[in-house]
Amino acid sequence: METASQLLLKVPFLAALSPADRERLAAAAQRRRFAKGQTIFHKDDPGQSLFIIEEGAVRIYLPTAQGADLTVAVLGPGDFFGDVALLDGRPRSASAAALENTVAYAVDRADFIELLESRPPAAMAVLSAVTRRLRDADEMAADLAFLDVAGRLAKKLLELARSHGVKQERGVRLKVPLTQEDLASMVGITRESANRHLANFRRRGLIESRGRHFTILDPDGLQRYIT
Repeated sequence: METASQLLLKVPFLAALSPADRERLAAAAQRRRFAKGQTIFHKDDPGQSLFIIEEGAVRIYLPTAQGADLTVAVLGPGDFFGDVALLDGRPRSASAAALENTVAYAVDRADFIELLESRPPAAMAVLSAVTRRLRDADEMAADLAFLDVAGRLAKKLLELARSHGVKQERGVRLKVPLTQEDLASMVGITRESANRHLANFRRRGLIESRGRHFTILDPDGLQRYIT
């Protein structure tokens, strides 16, 4: 189990703080538990905290008027979320829910802003983190425009393998639990379409799945759907 201070090191703009400042922020962080399926916050809720996951998994999503959700990201231990509202003080830009029993540290906005105003290196690290998120959004838009359904799904599986994968004897197992519906909403397709293409990937020996956990067996094979 990692300490709050160790988890803060995994957040780029918090890692830029001095050890003393980081320890001070860690001491003020609150350790919170969320049950599987529990909503952590809703879109448009007041945003006053950054969350860093110690254990478990969290889904970030956008609710739609039609009742279906668009999954923006699935996060695991060491990942953080809620940073947009933390930085600008505006309402939450998305919703968050625990995919399984989850423990996370909550960093209060007031404590963070106080340190940020007196630490220029941390402010620059914040800009860098925000820029990376904008680049990710641009890349997602490009994928929707230029990749077919199989390509988008293959690319998302490879991205998840890089960020949340554990090497095993047979391939790379995704640590975060995912349903086929989760994957479908992450790449902007229907569940039926995701089921069909995932079944094809399985038949070709590219992936395997047990319950809500996927294992990438042939990354090069998936890569061929992208290039």
